[in-house]
Amino acid sequence: MEQVVVSADAMTIAPLVDPGVGRQTGRFVFNIAEGTWEWDDDVYAIHGYQPGEVELTTELIMSHKHEQDRELVEQTFEAAIQDGTPFNIYYRIVVGSDVRRVVLVGEGEYDGEDRSGPVYRLVGYYLDLTPEMEAESSAAADAAVAASAQARDTIEQAKGILMLGYGLDPDAAFAMLKWWSRNRNVKVREVADRLIQVAREGHVSHPGLRRLLDALLDDLTAHRAR
Repeated sequence: MEQVVVSADAMTIAPLVDPGVGRQTGRFVFNIAEGTWEWDDDVYAIHGYQPGEVELTTELIMSHKHEQDRELVEQTFEAAIQDGTPFNIYYRIVVGSDVRRVVLVGEGEYDGEDRSGPVYRLVGYYLDLTPEMEAESSAAADAAVAASAQARDTIEQAKGILMLGYGLDPDAAFAMLKWWSRNRNVKVREVADRLIQVAREGHVSHPGLRRLLDALLDDLTAHRAR
């Protein structure tokens, strides 16, 4: 289990393990006409595989979805294939005897630049919140929000925004705040303030929150490639 250091004053959560180990984000592509999938190395790892270890099929991928969440994922993909609707969903995947909690963010890409053609592929990212949630403890959570009543209220409000936008439970919402904090190297309170600002600007809808996550994931991907 990953250990964390929580500073109630700085409101920052820092890992005590190499951040390059057990990467938590990965990109996927689903080519609709061919019915084929592409995963980067990190998505393979999230699902418990070495890159190229298995043939990627829809059946295999759906078999990893928790049985109580599989219908939600299927419906989300079907809607995106029909009209390219941007999506972000929170659900569980089964890896051996373990259950991992992920957020899936994506959208459809159109055959024509004017978006008049059919959706020809789905593209997006997996965000694995499991390491953050496993590192969670009630003591760490209390310390992270104990600096002041104002900070606590801000973080609780931001958690509510994430719960609404991604269908998260409270623990997963706090895990996402911690993930942002760690990967942006900013205070949890600052992440919460930014989310609240976005909500006040009227972007609390799924696409608005999705764009925030897209920007961060693209940032991390570009940094990783350098």
